[in-house]
Amino acid sequence: MLWTMAQYNEGPIAIRYPRGNGPGATIKDEPQLLTIGEAEVLQEGTDVCLIPLGTMMELALETKEQLESKGYSVTLINPRWIKPLDAPTITKFAAQSKAVCTFEDHVLYNGFGLSIIELLHDEVIPTPVERIGWPDEFVEHGKPEILREKHGITSEAAIDKILPHLES
Repeated sequence: MLWTMAQYNEGPIAIRYPRGNGPGATIKDEPQLLTIGEAEVLQEGTDVCLIPLGTMMELALETKEQLESKGYSVTLINPRWIKPLDAPTITKFAAQSKAVCTFEDHVLYNGFGLSIIELLHDEVIPTPVERIGWPDEFVEHGKPEILREKHGITSEAAIDKILPHLES
């Protein structure tokens, strides 16, 4: 991402830095340019499509494992970009899924998940979208794992939101 940003000269570009280390992020010996707006499909499936932002990948992987243990086929997409969205990739996998679930480490109101809902609406794709993220209210300070549990930012909460769409 940094290499791509450093090579981009056509306008502003921003990267959101999370606290701590990103799980699974490996530094490459030779940096490679990423195609701006192109998502990375990590796994293809047919029942549910999981789309986590950044550090929420770990939570999406836990959710994926739990869904697969129940016999469901899971698509996992690393969107990489919030703007521009990779509309062709997201709409392709959303259209073939029974549900989409987004994961974001931000307030849900007007967030990433809503942009997915808008995209699917505009493309007339009726697949329901469930969102995992922070409520639009004051969140007290505390250990992240305690706060995530309290506010439903867990794989169990994601499963509870997703399963009704898969079992109907």
